[in-house]
Amino acid sequence: MTAKELLQITSRIGSMLIEYGAEIYRVEDSINRIAAAYGFSGGNNHIEVFAIPTSLIITVNEGDDAPITQTRRIINRGTNLDRVDKLNNLSRFICTEKPEADVIKKHLDEISKRKVYGYPVQIISYAIVGSTFALFFGGGIPDAVAAGIISILVLLVSKMVNKVKPSVFFQSVVCSIAASSIAVIISRIGLTDGFDKVIIGVSMNLVPGITLTNCMRDFIAGDFLAGMYTLIEALLVAVGMAVGAASAIALFTAI
Repeated sequence: MTAKELLQITSRIGSMLIEYGAEIYRVEDSINRIAAAYGFSGGNNHIEVFAIPTSLIITVNEGDDAPITQTRRIINRGTNLDRVDKLNNLSRFICTEKPEADVIKKHLDEISKRKVYGYPVQIISYAIVGSTFALFFGGGIPDAVAAGIISILVLLVSKMVNKVKPSVFFQSVVCSIAASSIAVIISRIGLTDGFDKVIIGVSMNLVPGITLTNCMRDFIAGDFLAGMYTLIEALLVAVGMAVGAASAIALFTAI
């Protein structure tokens, strides 16, 4: 494999890992191992990687030739652990078998086209999470039912807001306002005993659990810059949830 092909392959694998929610240390480790498998492990032939959640920079050095670098801006990030797992398996396959670049590209195309959970599964998952946590935090059956229904509405609101590609803070605020407003309204009508347990149950769908987990794993691995970024992102989501809920409760309390 040539240096140019290696750069194209590793930059694509690295950017896909970041986009699908992998930790930064996993991204850099995977790229370094793939490069080592093709002889770019030290001396005049080596690779340098710098990754953060929003950017990936890879430089390949080959002999006395001028280094070649590729930078990728990561704009769309989410969570797809199935694709992360498949990319991990592909990385192990590459390190073991050392296939040609065309073979790797074919596998990457297949991974990028893997199906994600459809709306029915997402709707059921949101409803179960909202209902279960409403019960867990002391709510009754009416609270659980309301939390399940509102969770489905929050999913729909989130999908609509995503079309304008908002910041995580703005999306969190909008979803929280929608959830809290509906919870307060149905509580005023008398369909639930209160709105606090309903709001808590629905909000658990918005909690950035994987973001916090990746943040801690990056800190442990020594990737402090990436860890700080994901920590700030998680805090912004939490603040957005609090601002949205407080605004809705204050508004309807005043009315």
